[in-house]
Amino acid sequence: MRELSLYGLSTRTPVRLLGRADELDAAVRSAWSRCLDLDAAGAGELQTEGLTVRLLEEGDASVPGPDADGDSIADTDPGPLLQLLTQRVTYAKIHAQAGRLLMLHAAAVAHPETGRAIAFVAPGGTGKTTLARHLGARYGYLTDETVAIDAGGLIHPYPKPLSIRGSSGYAKTETSPDELGLRTPPSACRLRRIVLLDRSDDHAGTPVVAPLTPFQAIAALAPETSSLASLPRPLHGLADLLGTLDETVRLTYRDAGAIADLVADWLVPA
Repeated sequence: MRELSLYGLSTRTPVRLLGRADELDAAVRSAWSRCLDLDAAGAGELQTEGLTVRLLEEGDASVPGPDADGDSIADTDPGPLLQLLTQRVTYAKIHAQAGRLLMLHAAAVAHPETGRAIAFVAPGGTGKTTLARHLGARYGYLTDETVAIDAGGLIHPYPKPLSIRGSSGYAKTETSPDELGLRTPPSACRLRRIVLLDRSDDHAGTPVVAPLTPFQAIAALAPETSSLASLPRPLHGLADLLGTLDETVRLTYRDAGAIADLVADWLVPA
């Protein structure tokens, strides 16, 4: 048996590894290299419900049930098991911070020196990970999944593994940002702009940036949040946050590489 703790969104998620624990421990530590919890919990940090993970021997059909530490996950293949672990850990962290932090379905990067950050909001499967991978080679990688912001505009990072599709176009692998060469952000990063992504294979030419009014921004962002209704005065709080940021925009583009100049301009203080 192996035990470890995964950090992110200012929460710690305990994970117990059973079965082929040595193999599974190596795989989890590699994928979650930036979230391994090596320090004691700090003030204001939460511990989520734990997870028990079993990597079964080939041909072993037994699946453990939930135990006192939380959910149980079992599989014979570490690849799909790591994907499921990412989903469960993310859910546990979001659940723990419901009502405490504003959480957007977004990727985020930050200027490596100033900590000025941009959140790129979009539904799942529409380009957030690709964009985070591309921009994270130049800017600090904060997350490709959930951007959690407190009332002061500070981002609580979640540098989880990125789900990267293999060259064959089939299975995805949970890949550490360290393995991908993504930069580490400063210790304190503050949100400066929200960008709603509209990636389209049919888009031709340069990216199109369309400013949004506060009402348009709130209407577009509300469906792309987690547990918004759990916050006190949720829509007022979202409006207050937007009022402290640079103009919220909708970005229509095709290729992640085409927006590099825009991002560079946005991350430089006015």
